[in-house]
Amino acid sequence: MASTESRIVEFARNARFSHPTSRRAFLAAMGAAGIALGIGACGSDDDSTASGAGGSGGGGDDLVREPTYCQVTTLSNDYFVAFADGAKQAMAALGVSMTTLEDQGNVNTAIGQVGNVRTAGGASIFGTPATEAQAAAVTKACQSAGILYASSYTAPPWYTPADADKWVRFITPPSVKIAEATARAMFDKVGGSGTIIHVPGQRGSSADDQRTAGLNLALRDYPNIKIVTASPGNWTSEDARVSLTNILPSVDDFVGVFAQNDSEAAGVIAALDAQRITGKVVVGFDGNRQNIEYIASGKQYLTSATVGGLTAGLLGITVFDVLNGVEFSLPEKFLSQGALLVTPETADRVLSTVYADKLPFDWARMSKALHPDDWDPQTLLNPIDPREYYEGVPQDEYKLNSAWESADIASVRTAYADAFKSGPLFEFRDSLVA
Repeated sequence: MASTESRIVEFARNARFSHPTSRRAFLAAMGAAGIALGIGACGSDDDSTASGAGGSGGGGDDLVREPTYCQVTTLSNDYFVAFADGAKQAMAALGVSMTTLEDQGNVNTAIGQVGNVRTAGGASIFGTPATEAQAAAVTKACQSAGILYASSYTAPPWYTPADADKWVRFITPPSVKIAEATARAMFDKVGGSGTIIHVPGQRGSSADDQRTAGLNLALRDYPNIKIVTASPGNWTSEDARVSLTNILPSVDDFVGVFAQNDSEAAGVIAALDAQRITGKVVVGFDGNRQNIEYIASGKQYLTSATVGGLTAGLLGITVFDVLNGVEFSLPEKFLSQGALLVTPETADRVLSTVYADKLPFDWARMSKALHPDDWDPQTLLNPIDPREYYEGVPQDEYKLNSAWESADIASVRTAYADAFKSGPLFEFRDSLVA
């Protein structure tokens, strides 16, 4: 026969509470009674409780501060670590507790985590899905569960927040533009000729497809550049290290490596160091701190910094705002985030101004709920026109929602550009690409 404690645990796991507050009260009472329910992490041990002392956002008012969940692929990737850490910092500043979930890029795991959040009485999830299939599946699961969802980087073409009212924001850097600019700078650096090894990211990811598209756009103007494509690096340092190591015997000579993100670039650099290969131009994306240090020391040539922790913070603040009654217009929900191309000339300055141990952003001021009249995103956020963004892509699985016909994109672009007035990226404002 089941013990009384086990029956209580089963009830906590499966019961439907009328309101998240009543469930939290039940859990608190059980905790006080010494009964460990063990359901808070939903698949992760990384459970962060905010102190509520984060400046102007940390309590002392009547705002809703529901616990939230940050969903990433894996914490073995520097970008996802930075993403989750920035999210923690932002949520702590707002007085919100946050749990990090790792889905390993598995659609079923990610959907299962949505179910766990619903069972736990959670009201919101934000994160960065690994593939377009996962992005659509998690969005639809959150919609069905009544959970707010905000995401970055990856979404199926023509599928936008107009198609799901619980999908409250999508933020992505302009990956095609950035990749084309990065490739052009790389091709110029190597003198416009030679073999470049391309290490792709993860198949099915929008960012991977778009970065490859940018590379190919630049390639049209450089007839003497040859691209040799290695196996996917899957966004991780180890897979990229293995990928480059495996292809090197089949490449007679090469002048550089185009890695699809900075974790992969780190793996590429490790592989080159292991074989004592020097003088190759390596580029990456995302702006991981380690890679900017590599640029400063000459190991890497370029990266594009969007600051993953900032992206995560913006998403977490979005769900906080919506829970507190902020209504975003459609153009505000579909945004391009400014990216800074970091070069050997700017790497030291970027490190000293942006990459402190704690990200130097005023998180509370990014919130419209906390600062309705003087909010500041502290980066360039540019509303995306999907008709331009997906131009030339067939509307097969998804078609553009008719709500975009009346969306006032131009005025939102102006408002968001005007709102950006401070923060460590402000001095680089004119160099940000969005």
